[in-house]
Amino acid sequence: MDEFSLEKMSDSIHYGKTKEYFKEVLSSYHNGNYRSAVVMLWSVAVCDIVYKLQSLIDLYDDASAKVILKELSTIQENDQKSAAWELKLIDDVNDKTHLLDSSEYENLRYLQKQRHLSAHPVLNRERELHSPNKETVRSLLRNTLTDVLTKPPFYTQHIFQELLDDIAESHEILNSRKKVKKYVVSRYFSRTTPPVELNIFRSLWKFVFRIENEQCEKNRLINLHVLEVVAARNKAALLATIQGDVDFFSNVASAGSALQYLIFFLSENHELFPALSDAARLKIEHYIANDPIGKTAGWFIKENIFKHGDDLQAWIKTDKPVFTPYQFDYVLQLSDSEEWQEKFCMIASTYYGASSSYDQADSRFQVAIPQYIKLFNKEAIKYLAGQIEQNSQCHDRSRARHDYAIIKTRIDELFGDQFNYTDYYWFSRKLGLAD
Repeated sequence: MDEFSLEKMSDSIHYGKTKEYFKEVLSSYHNGNYRSAVVMLWSVAVCDIVYKLQSLIDLYDDASAKVILKELSTIQENDQKSAAWELKLIDDVNDKTHLLDSSEYENLRYLQKQRHLSAHPVLNRERELHSPNKETVRSLLRNTLTDVLTKPPFYTQHIFQELLDDIAESHEILNSRKKVKKYVVSRYFSRTTPPVELNIFRSLWKFVFRIENEQCEKNRLINLHVLEVVAARNKAALLATIQGDVDFFSNVASAGSALQYLIFFLSENHELFPALSDAARLKIEHYIANDPIGKTAGWFIKENIFKHGDDLQAWIKTDKPVFTPYQFDYVLQLSDSEEWQEKFCMIASTYYGASSSYDQADSRFQVAIPQYIKLFNKEAIKYLAGQIEQNSQCHDRSRARHDYAIIKTRIDELFGDQFNYTDYYWFSRKLGLAD
């Protein structure tokens, strides 16, 4: 990194005061005063970390930051000439927060050693003062900028309760997954490190999928949305996180919304299911086998998603479940492949074709067909026509002629004038295409 790029990078320093102090460091560096640059750089780094801790206290009432600064103030009051608090600050920040990772901590310790050599009359064999070379100082500048000065204050492990309280208070405006993601990323996760986020994931797992009380029930959905955000940001690390503490993550609720939400979560993170204990998997499998929501979302216990599609069609034909628009949207998004899109259209057609009354056929058509008609390919549209053909509740209802206009439009788009309506007499009759 050259001198110009160091200056450019210094424009990204988070705090204005730090940026002003760093100008003095760069001035010493440019003028060849390398000892002075190192001494000042250490002071700037220490001050910047103190500013970050204070920000965590001011904005988020962070407990770890409070403890660290209180202890440092006590040391300074007892001995104002001592610099011992500076090293203690770095050690405490490393041990008690996630402001620094291990490599950043070691870089700061190395800076402190260079600062000690540069600030004190440490003589070499030739009775000369220690003088760091230009390359060493440039490296120290680069590392300190990257590791500390240009970073906003990160959150420590004690921010979790603040997060819970915040989203609970804001639940009325955070009424969609999109809004939740935008809010928590902007306010929290743009400043967090992966270890902090995985700690939050662990805690949220307990609140969403295990604890059953009035407060957790009230906030379970929004907490699930936050958990989904954290999981998406750390997807590569989730499996190892669960495998590292199987007993904790397998301790889940046996019923109710907590288990239902777990099934929703696993349907989008299916690779995690095998990592859970046998007992947890038995709970989940039992719920999927017996609950309508579980049957809809629990594809991940099947051999593949298309077996799940077959099971949904069989369930629709035998038990006549009632699907909501949300359930259909959910089933569609289980996979973005063209093969699953076709299978989904078959499921929607089966649902409509299983109508047992004119009124039910009217409502089922509106839920299952119009908003998805553009997804139907040739095979799916023929299957839909076949379902209509086989059920008088579908082809004899009074609204069918009007409703089927959208099907006719899709047939024309796919087949032109090559569709064989003679194979679907009742369907074509309702369209006015047969005698």
